Amino acid sequence: MSHPSRPDNQSAVIRRAAEWFREGRRVDLGQLAKASGIGRATLYRWFEGREQVVGEAVWLGIAQAIERVESTEPVRDRAAFLRSFGRLAHEVRAYPPLTGFAAEEPEFAMRVLQAPGSVVQERLIAWVAAWLTDLAIPQPDGARDVTRADLAYAIVRLAESFLWSDMIIGTPPQPDTATALVALLLDGASGRDASSRGPSGREAAD
Repeated sequence: MSHPSRPDNQSAVIRRAAEWFREGRRVDLGQLAKASGIGRATLYRWFEGREQVVGEAVWLGIAQAIERVESTEPVRDRAAFLRSFGRLAHEVRAYPPLTGFAAEEPEFAMRVLQAPGSVVQERLIAWVAAWLTDLAIPQPDGARDVTRADLAYAIVRLAESFLWSDMIIGTPPQPDTATALVALLLDGASGRDASSRGPSGREAAD
């Protein structure tokens, strides 16, 4: 999964931040600037703040997970998307640095992972939208006035609600339920009859 290109020096800062994140080390911008051989003011010229830097670091891990789950799907069809979505959901929730981050800094983690316009949310929406475009769901004129952008946004927000439900309402995360509900959304948007499908979105006769 590609992400916007940056100058090499900025990319090096993000890679260092991602390395610290994987190690469970707090990404402090002052220490990050010093370790990168730049001034703190320079770091703030390059990035909007700690939320963006940590979001970029988190995204590197998610992008690698996306590459893994998509590598086993030679055909981009509905079933492949649901499998990729489900595997990614499980990988994200099982990633120790991310779960540790959510436990240690829950309010900040919520902003990094779920705030409107955040690095992570925007790029996940773009990932889902790319799949929907390949699947032609919904049709160009939309489904019940719901556009492809609307549907991609709804899928990501739904996933956030079920993957991070422990942070939101104190219930265990439910990646499988999120995947099943995404299958229902796709059925509705494509005009399919969902009654013949099981919870994974496959035909009952499969």
